[in-house]
Amino acid sequence: MTAIPDAVDPVLNKPVVLLANGPFPTHPAPLNILTKAGTLICTDGSADKLVKWGRQPHIVIGDMDSVINKDYDSSVVWVPTPDQSLTDFEKALIWCIDHKIAALTALGIFGSREDHSLANLFLLARYHDQLALEFVTDHTTIVCMCGTQTFDSFAGQTVSLLPVAPTSITTSGLKYALRDSPLKNVSQGVSNVSLGSRFTIASSGKLWVFRSHR
Repeated sequence: MTAIPDAVDPVLNKPVVLLANGPFPTHPAPLNILTKAGTLICTDGSADKLVKWGRQPHIVIGDMDSVINKDYDSSVVWVPTPDQSLTDFEKALIWCIDHKIAALTALGIFGSREDHSLANLFLLARYHDQLALEFVTDHTTIVCMCGTQTFDSFAGQTVSLLPVAPTSITTSGLKYALRDSPLKNVSQGVSNVSLGSRFTIASSGKLWVFRSHR
């Protein structure tokens, strides 16, 4: 793993939220997460969007090629990372792992560029076992899992299960139940439906789980 430089050791209050430089959230679910964040980390130009929304970032990570606004509080920690072999989002994930952050919610992940969106999904798969990482968009909450996990839900919630690689899964609490079923393609796991307040998935390999908002 590439080491990310750090000039100071900032105080990291929970919950920790990472805002990437995609379109700024508009749905109440991600906006509520922003409002309640104890530590706000921005990747480069997303800091300008956050300030425009009315909050200051605590930490800004990236090559700083997209930051335009200079009206920042003096307490903001700047972590310049000029290495062009990594995206600013991956640099931020590595920084969080280096600083022993156990749980992280990422916003602003999708929307502006399809290649970045797809790359970010694979970064979720790559780093999910090093920190409890979830993506929250204007439509869904996305995690990557392997093994057995139970999710909070609600009746009628749309749940999509996308394999990172071919895997076998068993589910309970979903309308279209799977019993040690091979999940070899994306279409097979799209648009399942939760039956109640919880559902459980057991997967032999890495799996992206998408849960719609209310």
